[in-house]
Amino acid sequence: MTSKIFVALDTPDLDRAKAIAASVKGHVGGIKLGLEFFSANGRAGVREMVGFDLPIFLDLKLHDIPNTVAKAVQALRPLKPAILTVHAAGGRAMMEDAKAAAP
Repeated sequence: MTSKIFVALDTPDLDRAKAIAASVKGHVGGIKLGLEFFSANGRAGVREMVGFDLPIFLDLKLHDIPNTVAKAVQALRPLKPAILTVHAAGGRAMMEDAKAAAP
């Protein structure tokens, strides 16, 4: 049975994130990459982490007008995150547009 636990890689340091992912790979169900990691490493950093063959929880806490969030979700689709956070405070229309833009 695969673990349902995701490990938070809350670091902007790509090498450190990769070292942690390598050490937990056989023990967890996925890895969480947050805004700090994404701001420092961008899409290229996420693509490097995909190489560990673990589901990715992309914790960016999207919250903006519905169209902007939908476009952000579309832009993130090629990264194939298993989980992507969207703030409910953005309202029903924003959440519906985000869902429609997701694969």
